[in-house]
Amino acid sequence: MIILGLDTTGAYCSAALVDTAKVLAYKSENIGRGHAERLAPMVQEVLAQAGLSAKDVDKLAVCTGPGSFTGLRVALAFAKGFALPRKLPVVGLSNLAIWAAQVDPEGQKKIVSIADVRRGELCWSAVFEGNIAEGAVTQKAEAARKTIAKINPDLILEDEIVDARTLAWLSADLSPTDYPAAPLYSRGPDAKLPGGIDPNT
Repeated sequence: MIILGLDTTGAYCSAALVDTAKVLAYKSENIGRGHAERLAPMVQEVLAQAGLSAKDVDKLAVCTGPGSFTGLRVALAFAKGFALPRKLPVVGLSNLAIWAAQVDPEGQKKIVSIADVRRGELCWSAVFEGNIAEGAVTQKAEAARKTIAKINPDLILEDEIVDARTLAWLSADLSPTDYPAAPLYSRGPDAKLPGGIDPNT
């Protein structure tokens, strides 16, 4: 199985091709902005580096966030467009879960991953021995720190970098049903409809 892993949730734009045994190709660039323009050429580059074509890819894995509203949607939209013609499975994983797996691949520790989502808020999740004990929670920074202190984790990770290779490997045995490629937003959108209309009513 050949898996294409993609991440555009932060400053880095990353793409990796792996099989179940090794890395076939990998690129990651700290570009800040411009993920939408860079991602497709980067995917072409890793395919060429691996001596493969789009038709050789069997599965896609994409980082779902939290991250910038626009950035995290770039990889999600690309992955779904790439997968559609051949109906390939697309798995989504949060960067919070990926960070924990990167430092604790054997799943032996109690880890809390924290993303600074601005406005004095933190989005965090807890992974205990490889299993998600607390999903993504957004709180004011002071409240989040107090809650995390009560958990007494072995390790706290803050604003790490997603490794698209790890993302791809993690997805190998995961189902899109259980891990859908849907954006993980740390808060609701700021945009309002004209006239104060509430779209939820």
